Amino acid sequence: MNIPSVTFEPIDRSLYPPEIKKLPRVQKRIAEVLLKGSKATKEEASRSWALDFMQAPKSMRADASHLSSIAFTIQQFVPDASPFDQRARVAPTNEETSLEASLAFRSVGYKSTGLPGLSDIGVPFDEKLGMIPNDMHGRVITPSAGPGSLTAGHVHGLYCAGWVKRGPTGVIASTMQDAFASADIIVQDWEAEVPFLNDTNGDNRSTGLGWDGIKDEVTSTRPLSWSDWKKIDEAERARGKNKGKEREKFQSVEEMLKVLDA
Repeated sequence: MNIPSVTFEPIDRSLYPPEIKKLPRVQKRIAEVLLKGSKATKEEASRSWALDFMQAPKSMRADASHLSSIAFTIQQFVPDASPFDQRARVAPTNEETSLEASLAFRSVGYKSTGLPGLSDIGVPFDEKLGMIPNDMHGRVITPSAGPGSLTAGHVHGLYCAGWVKRGPTGVIASTMQDAFASADIIVQDWEAEVPFLNDTNGDNRSTGLGWDGIKDEVTSTRPLSWSDWKKIDEAERARGKNKGKEREKFQSVEEMLKVLDA
């Protein structure tokens, strides 16, 4: 944020929750940094940057084979939906805007794709959103399961986390916190004796073997301990120090394992 002679153009305040202090730690910190903005004012800065929301890229325009501008479709929140609800969605309007540009970067984000066989075990996949339908806590749900119990609509024993749960949003820290939340729900369901791998019709899909049923598959890959990870971490930091960097990451699993076998 504090780059000399560069200013950050403020984000529309209506896109922030009214009570930022009540946000989870990671989201709260991000919101506070964005609200604080940059030290350089627009008048004294020679350059500026912004995070423009509610705009969907529509087309790129070229001039003499070089990018000249990008056209965007203005979006709005679906009527009656709160922008601060995790289930909030946006829809395109008939309005457009354009931005002069000479350079464009492709986002490193991605949209999840469904795994083969999901539908065979009663798990739907939303191709448009790139998500497994869930109750926002990570419990997988399906419209094919009818009402009649506390867990109606849930695909028992199946949970999701990360972008396949929320869509491709957030940073590593938010994805990590999201995984913790899903794990807490699994523990909560286990302690409440919620059925696992049993559908509402009583068709038991579980082998009943527990750990023994998957042990061979899991142990066929070399397991690593926390102390193993620390050795790899130390080796990467040492490699980076020689190049004036914080770390130099290994490019393959084989390289990492050689550290442990040295």
